[in-house]
Amino acid sequence: MTLSLRNRILLTLAPLLALLAILGGAGAVLLHRLGGSIDAILRENYNSVVAMERLNEALERIDSSFQFALAGEEQKARGQYDKNWPLYLESLRDEQDNITLPNEGAEVERLAHLTEQYRQQGDAFYAASAEPNRRDRYFGKSGLEHAFYEIKDSSGKILQMNQDNMQEESREGRRVARNSLLGFGIGLAVAAFVAGWLAWRTSRAILRPLQSVTQSALAIGRGNLDQVIPVVTRDELGDLAEAFNLMARQLRYYRQSDYARLLRAQRTSQATVDSFPDPVLVLNGAGQVEMANPAAQRILGVARTNTDQQTAILWQPPEPLRQPLQEAIQQQRPYLPEGFDRAVPLRVDNRDRYFLPRLLPIADPYGNTLGAAVLFEDVTRFRLLDQVKSDLVATASHELKTPLTSIRLAIHLLLEEAVGPLTPKQTELLLDGRDNAERLLAVVNNLLDLARLEQGQEHLDLQSATPGDLIQSAAEAVRSRADDKGIALVVNAPPDLPAVRVDAQRLGHALGNLLDNALTYTNRGGVITLSAVSADGMVNVAVADTGRGIPAEHLPHVFERFSRIPGQSEGAGTGLGLAIAREIVTAHGGAITCESRVGEGTTFRILLPAASPVQYDNPSTIVSSHAGA
Repeated sequence: MTLSLRNRILLTLAPLLALLAILGGAGAVLLHRLGGSIDAILRENYNSVVAMERLNEALERIDSSFQFALAGEEQKARGQYDKNWPLYLESLRDEQDNITLPNEGAEVERLAHLTEQYRQQGDAFYAASAEPNRRDRYFGKSGLEHAFYEIKDSSGKILQMNQDNMQEESREGRRVARNSLLGFGIGLAVAAFVAGWLAWRTSRAILRPLQSVTQSALAIGRGNLDQVIPVVTRDELGDLAEAFNLMARQLRYYRQSDYARLLRAQRTSQATVDSFPDPVLVLNGAGQVEMANPAAQRILGVARTNTDQQTAILWQPPEPLRQPLQEAIQQQRPYLPEGFDRAVPLRVDNRDRYFLPRLLPIADPYGNTLGAAVLFEDVTRFRLLDQVKSDLVATASHELKTPLTSIRLAIHLLLEEAVGPLTPKQTELLLDGRDNAERLLAVVNNLLDLARLEQGQEHLDLQSATPGDLIQSAAEAVRSRADDKGIALVVNAPPDLPAVRVDAQRLGHALGNLLDNALTYTNRGGVITLSAVSADGMVNVAVADTGRGIPAEHLPHVFERFSRIPGQSEGAGTGLGLAIAREIVTAHGGAITCESRVGEGTTFRILLPAASPVQYDNPSTIVSSHAGA
């Protein structure tokens, strides 16, 4: 009958377990008996030693009482005599009840007889207190002193017997302990030998098949699926060998049946990527190119990857994409810009073309980052259309401004009644016309400013300025309007803020647009706060209000041209103020963001780089608009 691996292991370990159980049981019994015997003997001898020491102590005090009496202190002597006899007799009874040695009983009887005589002599001594020869009762040949020494001798013998017996038992205990340790050492040595022999046999019987399985598994991991393990036994190891052989057969079948499909799917995916007219790259977790379509090879200069040898090359992305690409790979943060200001210019066939990048992280089902996909969308045509639109808006605005100025002048002359008196109705109509002309002029001016900023035609006069002065000037420009609406205007700026290099007029225009927006949508009794802080070499200027707030779905569009919030837009606003503010801040190399919650208020933040100590040769620079790039 074939035994299972489990039963073989149990049968192998059974003798060792039995031997250990025998040794452990024998040791426990021996130690218990030895400990109990020694404890009893030592306890009995110790009680006798204590009893004799207490007896001798009481005897000494009884003898001292006789000497006190001879010295004339009769009352003190009698008290000490009566007080110590009970202690003496109690110690004697303890010894009589604890006779454990062969010759101890006879000596205890002698001690009891001497004690009786000594007690009688003592009582007679105190009864003859008036006799002249009282000293002879103590110092005589058979007096109390002689009896005292006989009792001391007897108690000393008993004490010595018990002490000697304690020492002998101690030596016997040590001898037994040495013999026990020797026996246990021999037993443990035998157990260790048996355990080693059994472990060698067991490991030899188990490890050999496991080593065969391990070697075959490693071979399969290297791609060699032609592995067969011989089935020697019919136990669990035999079942493992059969299961392994079945797995190897299934892997061979899957490789043969799925290889063609995998190859076809790989070629299909490669052909799909190659068919894209725009550059497409697939990067691994180290930022190396693993796949590149022909457009990427032609436009970006990326060489074709050798997929057979699994080689990959490092691609140097343009400077604006390095940080977003790193975030996409390391933090799984996609980069999907929408505006033309984020387009990347590339030279293609001796012409400048503009591509809008798309960076998408690639992750497995468990959330582990595998790499990133990079797509460059050609937006050259759309950018040109946007440029034509901007030019058209700029031209139309410029052409509208001249006749609009004439209309404003004519209305102004009519209102001053330079050409004749006006009726109240005529005056009302002219005032309404003047307001609409001013509103139209503001729209035209904003369109012209936005067009110039987008086309990079505006010059910035960069000068060093303190953030506190900038926000204070902006606040003073709208303070009267805030007072009229009953809105508190608060300015917070530490005096030690680093300076910034800005065009004060242009940045003031941007802050004015933000403040105008805050005043428009903040009710009476609200608060508008202008603040500035410094962190990490940047200056953060914030305009916060306690107004109505902006719904979350409209926040991504607040900086777009002609952006209006349904149900909240009011007054003569054009929807261009925030777009102009963004262009001005971007021209300064900064960034602007918006945070808002409905019913709680809105906060606009302008992030500007702190001024460098390096002085520029030309303090003026041309606005470099990303939107027109």
